[in-house]
Amino acid sequence: MKLLLALAAAASFSVPQPGSVLRKEILDALRSPVEQKLGPNVEFRVTLIRVQHDWAFVIVDPQGRGGKPIDGWRIFGEHFGNMDGLRIEAVLRRKGRRWTVVDHGIGATDVWYCDVGPRSLKHDWGC
Repeated sequence: MKLLLALAAAASFSVPQPGSVLRKEILDALRSPVEQKLGPNVEFRVTLIRVQHDWAFVIVDPQGRGGKPIDGWRIFGEHFGNMDGLRIEAVLRRKGRRWTVVDHGIGATDVWYCDVGPRSLKHDWGC
């Protein structure tokens, strides 16, 4: 029964492919709040991006232009030692034709995102 529920949940989202307009729109919406904290010219290495209706769940690793590492110690100081690197989880929602970040976390050590948006987007990521 659990397997059937997991399969049904997995079938309820889509994965925007690299180079698609949808993927670009979602990542561009995330870029602004991330650059406010990490600095300009952030690129993302995408671990996960899922869309269900007007919701998206994203897990990315930020890097500088051309793959240059970002110095988390410089940005977060001693707090960086308590973080899970610079990995970013984000939940976004489309309103009209525009994606907005509902919430995001940088270096989170918990699954804060479980109660934000549809759980079916995150069923196999700790929720």
